[in-house]
Amino acid sequence: MKIDKILDINSELTLHTPDGTIIKGKITEISDDEFIFTPESALNISPEQMVKVSDGHDACHAKVMDRKDNAFRLRMDFTVKPGKERRQDVRIYDKIYYSVKFLAHAADKGKVIPDALLKIRANRLIIDSFLKGKYGYPGIDDLPRTSEPPFSQALWEVNRKLDLLIHIFLAEDFVPLIKTSPKDVNISASGIKFISSSPLEKGDLVEVDMILPMMPLLFLRVLAEVIRTKELTTYDATIMNYAVAAHFVQLDPESKEDIIRYLFKRQREILRDRKH
Repeated sequence: MKIDKILDINSELTLHTPDGTIIKGKITEISDDEFIFTPESALNISPEQMVKVSDGHDACHAKVMDRKDNAFRLRMDFTVKPGKERRQDVRIYDKIYYSVKFLAHAADKGKVIPDALLKIRANRLIIDSFLKGKYGYPGIDDLPRTSEPPFSQALWEVNRKLDLLIHIFLAEDFVPLIKTSPKDVNISASGIKFISSSPLEKGDLVEVDMILPMMPLLFLRVLAEVIRTKELTTYDATIMNYAVAAHFVQLDPESKEDIIRYLFKRQREILRDRKH
């Protein structure tokens, strides 16, 4: 993810050092997860040091890579340090398959939420029942006109799980989503930040479909309320995008736990890749 998808690079930027120093500056070059920060005044930081860059609304952590004259090459850090945050507060940047559907403005969301949650929870119950085996193996009454031994019942359960996986992969919503390209997000167990080509307003209710890179692939549908939105300024003036921060609405415990498992899995992968 590039820095201009997180911060408004044309606003007043500040760099925060671990000792509390705050220096104004500007970003002059961008490439993938690295960027050049040029401070307005003298700045004493060393390679490998962690800093924070903010536009006054959002911020990202970055590692100092090297220095050239009065400019610093920084690399965004997409992980949190273990033990620094509660599990539900862990937040990472990643690329995932997702789509966002507008449901209602703030004034009307109360009318929409009950039906939307009913639909989401019904889908969740099906997945829990079949895919996760939450309700155990079927009883003898579930196998019509037979009294098969437990081993055969287990095979029957495996077949039914495989059937569900096939249905998921052929589902109306899953297939179009997996055919798109992964997009940048900032995600935690409490909310998500994404880039939208359409403007959204604070208080808007949206439906977010996500495919998390687990084994097997995990499809989640959640409700979210927009809490902040801002225009993003990029070097291409013909493209107008919006950074949208949204808070999950009435997220069920199992979906929350699924997101947390994904966050820690990706965090371990990112740290391992960096070591290599």
